Amino acid sequence: MEEQEDNELAESEDMETTDVSSPEGGEVEESEEEAEPTKRRKWMRSALLVLRDVGIALLVVFLVFVALWAYSGVWPPIVVVESSSMQHDDFSSSVGVIDTGDLVIVQTTNSHKEVEAYVHGECSGHSTYGDSGDVIIYNEGGGGDKPIIHRALIYLKFNTTTNNSFDVPGLECDYWEYGVNWWLLSAPTTEPRNLTTPLTIRLSSAHRNFNVTLNLGTLLNAIKTDDDWNDGGFIAMGDNNDHPDNSLIKHDWIIGKARGELPWFGLIKLSVSRDIPWGTVCSAPGERGCAADNAWTSLIIALVVLIAVPIALDVILGFYQRHKQNKGLVEQARKEEEEASEEDEEETEEEVEEEPSEEEPEEGIDDSPQAE
Repeated sequence: MEEQEDNELAESEDMETTDVSSPEGGEVEESEEEAEPTKRRKWMRSALLVLRDVGIALLVVFLVFVALWAYSGVWPPIVVVESSSMQHDDFSSSVGVIDTGDLVIVQTTNSHKEVEAYVHGECSGHSTYGDSGDVIIYNEGGGGDKPIIHRALIYLKFNTTTNNSFDVPGLECDYWEYGVNWWLLSAPTTEPRNLTTPLTIRLSSAHRNFNVTLNLGTLLNAIKTDDDWNDGGFIAMGDNNDHPDNSLIKHDWIIGKARGELPWFGLIKLSVSRDIPWGTVCSAPGERGCAADNAWTSLIIALVVLIAVPIALDVILGFYQRHKQNKGLVEQARKEEEEASEEDEEETEEEVEEEPSEEEPEEGIDDSPQAE
């Protein structure tokens, strides 16, 4: 009998063990199965966050270009400077000066009166990119794949009265004193009107100081052979050149005037297109297919900053969120402790209040003999 009872007891213990362990085993399997969807959801959430950030970045770029287009009135609103013709130093790049690899914003012009040339800027005090007057972007001859970006040097107004001379109203101010800052090889008059002979003007800036002579006779022939051309044009010149551009520029050829710059970043485009191989530094004045050494250095620093700043902000934001979360958990734990202590105090008070009620039957027993 005792052996039979021991066997039954052992069987009952085994059954209890099996009953208890089977649910636990089921829970483990269910938790592993639930882990896979959780990982998948986390991965999908991370992918969506990346796509969101990329979408926001593309939207910002699109909005910037739309704003630039609305401001400039031309498309594309930005040009990349490929040569050093506008630099003020052959081997150094400067912010505020148009250098190789700069991105320049283009603003459209509706007439030649919206462009202020160098000679007029010397009188009015108007200056851009480190010198007097406006910088224009134009297509030579009205066509061409690559526009030219040079400073408008002078505007020659075709004299429709004589039909064979130029007026230069920009020279009519005290700064342009005849015989000092401008003169003619053959001077029939000291007034800048009805000019037909070569005109010489003195360029005097922080980065250049020399004379430039314009052959007005050759420029007049260009207008007289074009029946649709009767309103004059601009002569342009690079700030880093020692001679002006060869042809007179119609206003119709002008894409716009330069307004603002984003230095160095155009070097990325020039490197991709292989116009300027990455890191190629100029070693001679006027050399093409290269850029100033400090332009490459500045570009690398700017790229590092652009990459590092968002990462640093993301890390700082992560630390702040975790700190805020931990602080919230600490406050929640403290609040729960306070609530628990308050509940304990309330229970203690209730127990104290209930103690007199337990003694009431004893008082009744004591009173019963007195009742007799």
